[in-house]
Amino acid sequence: MLLKFWTGVEWLARAVLCALLSTMVIVCLGQVISRYVFNDPLTWSEELARFLFVWVGYLSAWFAWTKRAHIALDAVTYLRVPALERACGRIVEALVLVYCGWTLYACLGFLRLTSNQPSAVLDVPMSTVYAGYAAMCVLIIGDILIGWAYGPRQPSPAVPQE
Repeated sequence: MLLKFWTGVEWLARAVLCALLSTMVIVCLGQVISRYVFNDPLTWSEELARFLFVWVGYLSAWFAWTKRAHIALDAVTYLRVPALERACGRIVEALVLVYCGWTLYACLGFLRLTSNQPSAVLDVPMSTVYAGYAAMCVLIIGDILIGWAYGPRQPSPAVPQE
């Protein structure tokens, strides 16, 4: 049941990532057209694109984590010692879990602090922008815990396996 729920959460996060990236491209394209075709730049597009980029960056970091595509995570695999690979993988996961948990705790305090601070143009709370980091931490923590509870997940076919 929990694995099904988490699979749904991951699917939703990937859909949100795609929607945010698409929206960012559309907003930037709209700004270029507005500025150069109509000679009337949009006042809000740069800030929105920047905020979307922040969220895309954090969700992409989580997505790369799920595929174990971060460059530092595969350095030990070149030794071709399966027991060492498993042990190092668990150590890395434990370190990342502690780091994400600690920084998530700090981030929640930061979100409370910035919840009444509006952005310059869009007038949205800055905590909405900064919440992308918290979302990334929750997703990475969830991925690690689900992996520990249900075993290793299948790697992406896009990542070459030797």
